[in-house]
Amino acid sequence: MNPLTIPAATVKSIANELWDSDAKNIELEEFCVELIKKYWEKITEWQLLEILEPVQHKVKLEVKKKINECREKGVQPRYLFSEVSNTLYRVRDVKTDEIRLKTKSMNWNNFEHLCKHILEISGIAEAGVTKSSKEGGIDFYGLLRMGAYHQSILLSGLEIRIVGQAKHHSEDDKVGELEMNAFIKQFENFRDGKGKGFKAVPTWFRRAKSPVTAIVITNTEFTEGAQEAALTAGVIIRDGEQIAEDLIKSPRVNEWLST
Repeated sequence: MNPLTIPAATVKSIANELWDSDAKNIELEEFCVELIKKYWEKITEWQLLEILEPVQHKVKLEVKKKINECREKGVQPRYLFSEVSNTLYRVRDVKTDEIRLKTKSMNWNNFEHLCKHILEISGIAEAGVTKSSKEGGIDFYGLLRMGAYHQSILLSGLEIRIVGQAKHHSEDDKVGELEMNAFIKQFENFRDGKGKGFKAVPTWFRRAKSPVTAIVITNTEFTEGAQEAALTAGVIIRDGEQIAEDLIKSPRVNEWLST
């Protein structure tokens, strides 16, 4: 092995193992030494000394990237670095792990009702789940009353209709671009007043003249292609990590964990 050649995939693997660790505190150098020896069993001490600093630096950058991604999504990072050393300390409430496991084990119907609850704790009024499995991609709906969030007279009477789709996976499969594009088409049909999804919501919801927007909620993640498609179409997306963070703030979190 050339000690100056550090495979990017190996650096990411070390960073991922660190991020998924259950340890409360992690000394970055010690962790990197342990993992380097794991990946390169025949490494000599002088090779280890030569490779340690650049590996540690790159792993730190990967971890910082994960921290920034969490902050951009509005969720609490699993770990943060100490301000005075390369020690990481765990800040994520362990309940988020319990919630994510629970969302994988529940059936698709319960997950749709969980998505309805996510709307409710986000301030969406009159949220509901559509009936039957022939709704054409619209699984839940609700009303966002802007007057509840703005004191402006201009916005006091504004309502926005919310329609959404629940994407449940029992494994770690991500929601892909094809799935997202299929929903976007269904959403476009809904806005045009046609399609099975339009017929699946209550009559009062269909007859409302307020603007409509869409959201897709999954218990796993979205691929980059799916994220780009959603951004282009103006579709809100919420992944498993984000809804776990939402549920921690819910007064009914223990009910969902025991369901």
